[in-house]
Amino acid sequence: MYRRRFLNALSACAVSATVSPSVFSQSKIQPAELASYDATALAELVSQKQITPLELVDDVLRRIDQVNPQLNAVLPELFDTSLARARAQEPLGSSALSGVPLLIKNIVQYKDANIDFGSRLNKLSNAKNGRPFKTNSPFMNAVEKAGMIVTGVTNASELGLIDNTESLAWGAAHNPWNPAYTTGGSSGGSAAAVAAGIVPLAHASDGGGSIRIPASQCGVFGMKLTRRRELTSFTEGGFALDLMGIYAEFCVSRTVRDSAAFLNLVERKDDAAVGMVRGPSDKRLKIALVLEGSNGMMPSPEVEQAIRATAKLCESLKHDVEEIKLSINTEALTDAFTGYWAAATLSLDADIKKLLGENVARTEVLEPWTIGLMEIGRQRGLVKIMTDVKKAFDEAAALCETFFQSYDVILSPVLRHPPYQLGTNAPTLPFDQLMQQTLDRVAYTPLNNACGTPGMSVPLGWTKEGLPIGSHFSAWRGGDAMLLALAYELEAARPWKDRRPMISVI
Repeated sequence: MYRRRFLNALSACAVSATVSPSVFSQSKIQPAELASYDATALAELVSQKQITPLELVDDVLRRIDQVNPQLNAVLPELFDTSLARARAQEPLGSSALSGVPLLIKNIVQYKDANIDFGSRLNKLSNAKNGRPFKTNSPFMNAVEKAGMIVTGVTNASELGLIDNTESLAWGAAHNPWNPAYTTGGSSGGSAAAVAAGIVPLAHASDGGGSIRIPASQCGVFGMKLTRRRELTSFTEGGFALDLMGIYAEFCVSRTVRDSAAFLNLVERKDDAAVGMVRGPSDKRLKIALVLEGSNGMMPSPEVEQAIRATAKLCESLKHDVEEIKLSINTEALTDAFTGYWAAATLSLDADIKKLLGENVARTEVLEPWTIGLMEIGRQRGLVKIMTDVKKAFDEAAALCETFFQSYDVILSPVLRHPPYQLGTNAPTLPFDQLMQQTLDRVAYTPLNNACGTPGMSVPLGWTKEGLPIGSHFSAWRGGDAMLLALAYELEAARPWKDRRPMISVI
């Protein structure tokens, strides 16, 4: 471990020598030191004029050069880094994260990047028609107004429709803890970049677990907010239509305070605003330990062991933990969720014709997994899908609302199994096999999207092989501040920030 860190540090010093001579020439802070800083600390250095935003941007680009060839977490082809350098020299906002470089997921409304949603269809369309968006979303406008500097785009699964990051458009993202393993998805590139130390915080999004799953598999902190807590994610394109509010946009980070600061930047400023959560609470919580997933199955032994260890940690902090079973109509909920994502693919045939012409076949530009969902959508039809979705989601939300009258928080696994090897759930496998495997694993996180409730993956567990296992905490709508306060407490009790994976900038 120490030998690897020493060699990585030497490598970092060697790579830093290739940076422009002007970079770091005036700064007292050297590149090898910066990887230990979180985003909040970097912003403090900027505000104190100990370092410039340009130096931070150049350092992130150096880190990408250093470790991204092994990770494929960042997609440099989608963003002109000279724009990041230029913006780093402009006047910035005065937020708690001003001057900090940010990587954004390849599923976001951002006008200055060739965002293609991890899809060959959109990749070809962009080459033919140019950038897909004319404006930024309100979410991204808030990020830039706050003075954060977009420095790159991260790898994601095709259209965010599967829980890994192995798209045919851009290839697999590799887990920094072991590059033979998945990062999870669909925000896998963002989670891998944060885990490897390329950036301390990265943009991510979640429509069924796509923040929390890669956070768990890459050993970082990831949170899905209460429904529509954050500013609007899309005002252009097909993603603008999210009738049930399933989709959520936020971040993954290495520290809780960075996520809290980012929330303060991107949340809606209304009567329900969370504001800045600065630390733990004195309130002791009643926590329900739920091990059985929505598919009626228990987690694998290693995951169960990790979650029970988290329960004991909570008890040691004087929280009241009770193991219970959460009874939900699992079949109806699973069918509704599958139908909802199938409905998201219904326009793709028309999109192919509109963007690329009449003679392009589905199989040339879409993955078999996506095509399988399209077939489900065609068979069920949009009206039936949305009727079933509303009924199943309303039933689940009513049950959860009643449940949270007796408990403050649910503790569960994020996934039924630890990280798996790349290729296990490749999008080219037979659709029925993929569906069975996906439903087997993803048995906890979708409930929050269905009910509009917040949930977070906290990096507290590890396998015997040293791979991360996240612990999932959920609350009722509006419980975001309570979860962040709990996360602060868990972070202090069992710190994870300085754990470094096999592939890391230090």
